Amino acid sequence: MGVYLREKKLGAGQVSFYLDIYHNKRRWYEFLEIRINKSHPSQQDKEKKRLAQEIRSKREHELIVGDNGLVDKSRRKADFVSWFKTYMNERKRNYNNNVKAFKHLERYMDGRPLPFQMITPEWIKDWSKYLMTKVSHNTTIDYNKNLFTALEEAVRKEILFVNPFRKIPRHERLRLKPIYRNAWTLDELQHLMDTPCKMELQYKHAYLFSCFSGLRWSDVNPLRWSEIITKTIDGKKEWFIYFEQEKTEDIEYLPLSDQAVDIIKECKREQKESGEISLYVFPRVKETDEVKSKMHKRVWYYLKKWAKAAGFESKRMHFHTGRHTFATNVLENSPEGDLWTVSKLLGHKTISATQIYAHVRDSRKRAAVMALPKLNLKIA
Repeated sequence: MGVYLREKKLGAGQVSFYLDIYHNKRRWYEFLEIRINKSHPSQQDKEKKRLAQEIRSKREHELIVGDNGLVDKSRRKADFVSWFKTYMNERKRNYNNNVKAFKHLERYMDGRPLPFQMITPEWIKDWSKYLMTKVSHNTTIDYNKNLFTALEEAVRKEILFVNPFRKIPRHERLRLKPIYRNAWTLDELQHLMDTPCKMELQYKHAYLFSCFSGLRWSDVNPLRWSEIITKTIDGKKEWFIYFEQEKTEDIEYLPLSDQAVDIIKECKREQKESGEISLYVFPRVKETDEVKSKMHKRVWYYLKKWAKAAGFESKRMHFHTGRHTFATNVLENSPEGDLWTVSKLLGHKTISATQIYAHVRDSRKRAAVMALPKLNLKIA
């Protein structure tokens, strides 16, 4: 094995450096973005050459470590915050949650470096306590999942031996707290639709489409016309969405309810009348800034105004409420609406993720109880 620092002549007395590597019966070159004036080297040129020699030494060290199945201890001293930023920018999945977790991590460290080796179970517990002063208990768990996944990648890349989250005893780990899942009844949705509120009509359409399709905000706002398809089944025209879920990256084939189809047709009619040509079903809610989520915040602001106008101030009105509404109403109003079917409609990978919708409203509970037969209670 050999790693040699070579020079390539460029003219006018200048040279650029590259590594000539021979390893495991293979030879290759790695070109460095370092150039100097060899004829009349300045102090800066001498520093650049020293840096090139350090890179050669480091590259040789990496190959030796790899050959002997060792973990490079120097990599454990690298700053996790910087590494996590690069990691999340290279991944599409869960990008928004990664960004939110990263921003809290930046504030927590306040410019201080966070070496990988400093991330211990004790550090995680302190970090979690800090998070819970900023966000809810369950959101803390959600953000920690992002860090857990990132550290699993660090283990895979042999920066760490073991993910420090795994060292925390099970009884000391944070557990999700059950929370009330707000969902609209069909009567409440009708009242909402009947309530006027001065706002962009597409905001209303996009939200109601979520209520009748179960799509997340991240799936509604970029929805394209090309993802809406029709098929003739048993002589009847049926509508479907064929798309990739932003959160899970799974390809989904989702049948649309008649109400969702009506919203699609209305959007098509409005675009045709206005002469608006767009690839998107809801172009006026299309998010253009994924990091700052400006459109999402704007739409949420008007949705809250709409809820207030309808007298629903106490209910949280956001796109996940629309998703909850869809799941709950399918379970309660459709004979075919069992948990397994709803799980597939929501794009869940496991049935456990759908079990949060297993609750039933008080009216359904009362109907179930009142269905019991009445007996003659005269006792002999």
